[in-house]
Amino acid sequence: MSQLADDLHTAISGTLRAHGAGLLSRAVLVLEVVDEATGELGLYVEASPADMPAWDRSGLIGYASMDLAGQITACRIDDPGTDEEEE
Repeated sequence: MSQLADDLHTAISGTLRAHGAGLLSRAVLVLEVVDEATGELGLYVEASPADMPAWDRSGLIGYASMDLAGQITACRIDDPGTDEEEE
């Protein structure tokens, strides 16, 4: 594992344990970063374990996206005041 992946895994797993969320088995962290000198935006993706195959990384990101879409849909169904035309 890369040192960065090790450090991220340690930090995230400690935080999850502290909040009673269970053990961390795999993680993909996606960050939007800003270059301090130029203000240019970049995308940073780090996985833990560092040797996680690309397909597994893609699958975790896809799963998270579908989960988020499901939560948004559930909120809109529960809130009858939400109207797409208002946005």
